[in-house]
Amino acid sequence: MTLPVRARRLLPAALLASLAPALLAVPASAGKAQQTAPNPAYTSLMQDVLINADYWDKEPKMLAAGLGFTNILGVTNADSTDLAVAQAAVQAVSGAWNVGMTCASTATPPQRAYTSAMSPNQILSGYGVSVNDGSGLPVEFSWPVLPSTVTATDFRVTLSDGSVVTPEGVSIAPNLEYNERSTVVLVGAFGTPFPSDQGGIYATKVEVVSDATPMTLIGPRSKQVSAVGMSATKTTSPYDLPSSDPTGWPGPKLTGGKISKMSTAGERAPVLFGGNLENDGVDLYGKAAKFRIRVLTTGGFSPDGIRGIYPTDYRNFFRVVARSRSGKLVRLVSSGRTYRIDGHPLRVLGLADVGHQQDSYDYCYGDDHDNQFDIVLGGSIKAAKRVRQVIIPASGKGYQPFYNPGGPGTTPVAGVYYTGPGPRYVQKITNALRNPMTVTYVNR
Repeated sequence: MTLPVRARRLLPAALLASLAPALLAVPASAGKAQQTAPNPAYTSLMQDVLINADYWDKEPKMLAAGLGFTNILGVTNADSTDLAVAQAAVQAVSGAWNVGMTCASTATPPQRAYTSAMSPNQILSGYGVSVNDGSGLPVEFSWPVLPSTVTATDFRVTLSDGSVVTPEGVSIAPNLEYNERSTVVLVGAFGTPFPSDQGGIYATKVEVVSDATPMTLIGPRSKQVSAVGMSATKTTSPYDLPSSDPTGWPGPKLTGGKISKMSTAGERAPVLFGGNLENDGVDLYGKAAKFRIRVLTTGGFSPDGIRGIYPTDYRNFFRVVARSRSGKLVRLVSSGRTYRIDGHPLRVLGLADVGHQQDSYDYCYGDDHDNQFDIVLGGSIKAAKRVRQVIIPASGKGYQPFYNPGGPGTTPVAGVYYTGPGPRYVQKITNALRNPMTVTYVNR
């Protein structure tokens, strides 16, 4: 049986799993990163290729940094084909596993439908090192990074117990596409899966420090600046229990947003990570896609910590707000409906920069699990330029919160702490319709 071309193309998580055993297998000892050289996947990912890559502010800065989750990066046997073995391995480190997973779309659900945990070899593909039971710590910058300058020794992480940690590995993964690359993810020992008021340890400060190859950001007009000295702090653990006030929930939120004309420039990744991921606004909505609101997140966004985001999920998680010339707020609540701002039409088509377009979506749908989402719009530019906010309502009126990959999944185990829901949040949207605020730079 020959699958159609679209079906044969793999999304990043599945591709990492398939590449790792054949290309990159190494032994891993507990608590210690193991490295091989050269690593073809990691080397291709960390080349200085930026095409239409987003920047979020005129000034270079670290926008946010904080522990996302613990223990589930580099779980031995997490990718076992024996599901009982894989489940036991993941749950032994307090990771979530979806018991009894079934999907109408496939008789064999992929590993990513069961868990967000990854094996040491899968981590090796994207991070250049093999770690055991590591934490994930995303760091967001206002300008994209030059990947070749990003190394583990660029970062110093201070924990809530006063200890200072150097990451075991670092990468721009899972932000693989050439038009992304303003987020890096650190892997290492950054905390414990318990609420802070119960002795849980978490990262309180992340700093960029000087090393032999100082980390560099690239911004408007290809200006390069050192990131040394940039830092961000955090006062809560992602495992803190949510309060009754959703604005204080401990999970991931937004840290940047802008509206621009629809463009597909840079919507590709290194060939070992899937090449053309076919998940941009034009891939999903065709010529109707006129504009996109691109938002930058502080962690991986998922409805429960495992499931991917569907293109049809706009109404469940987001609300775009425009302001008319008279000051009237127009809330774009539902996708597919045309709203009028000063008499001009604007319509949310759905989400993009997730996964492939399908006729229907179920739990086995594979999105790209990165730190950027596109809310794709059709209509008039006169209406588009009146967009002011993207809101994550998080609860009430059918809205749901986001979780990062340490979330509970569908079948949490009693007595285990999982990362908490993300907060109700309002993100100001920058008007980039005239100047898209992007950088193109290629130096192989």
